[in-house]
Amino acid sequence: MTYDFRRAALSAGAVLAAAAIAGCGSSTSKSDATSSHDMIGTAATTHDMQNMTHGQSGHSGTSGGHMQGMTALEQGADGTAATAGGLTLKPQATTIAASKTAQWSLRIVDKHGMPVTRFERDQTKLLHLIVVRSDFSRYQHLHPALGGKGRFTVAMRLPEPGKYRAIADFTTAGKRYALGTTITVPGTAAKRALLAARTTSAVDGYDVTVQHGAIAAGQGATLTFGVTRGGKPVSALEPYLGAFGHLVALHVPDLAYSHVHPVSSSAKGGKVTFDADFPRAGRYGTFLQFRAGGVVHTAPFTVVVGA
Repeated sequence: MTYDFRRAALSAGAVLAAAAIAGCGSSTSKSDATSSHDMIGTAATTHDMQNMTHGQSGHSGTSGGHMQGMTALEQGADGTAATAGGLTLKPQATTIAASKTAQWSLRIVDKHGMPVTRFERDQTKLLHLIVVRSDFSRYQHLHPALGGKGRFTVAMRLPEPGKYRAIADFTTAGKRYALGTTITVPGTAAKRALLAARTTSAVDGYDVTVQHGAIAAGQGATLTFGVTRGGKPVSALEPYLGAFGHLVALHVPDLAYSHVHPVSSSAKGGKVTFDADFPRAGRYGTFLQFRAGGVVHTAPFTVVVGA
């Protein structure tokens, strides 16, 4: 199933400004046992109940209250480059035909060119792969499967021409990285304007709001998202990636990945709070993912950060 943010923009009044936090569209996919299911504009991820409980690198449990934050990104490892901290992302291919599902793979290699084979779970997964079109009209959050010799593989389908940024978020040897590469889908790419910041977003019959104070670059920020349906708080948020919500944010225009982690949630109140670090001023496209009714939904927002 394909999700087009142009339609979401009309219904939600919110499509992203191009930017990256480390989770637009909505997902109709349910549990994916291989973590390699792909849908453009959907959160193609696994609800792994065995890993939702406790002790994963990145979060404590899924009960409400305070949750431990993720490991901070290594210096320079913000997704804008393929190499940082002595590691390099090596993609199998950087060109994919439009609307055709491809088995896309990548490796992480060290400074000697040797593949990294040991990874630590963060938010219940060994690797989070964010794939976003340069204008943010298409977005995916995938979880490639780790095979032999450190090779990660995932089914990827990019439905229209354009430039896409693929950002691999992973932890190894106690250090967390976000390394990126550009994927080109040949053909005539339609250009779409990025919309202004909004505090509300509508997705799949849910209304989502975000609350935060003035945000300044280089200072910590707290964002609280509320999920309602029919004017009432959603009291049945379900665990997703070790918490009741997942957030990704990308900076305009370089798509730099920012550090974000959930700090509290109220499943009954339909609210999830995140601490975020926005290192530079400008606009950030943010993607909130939450699970309800056995389905992962993704709500897009644009956040403005002052100098």
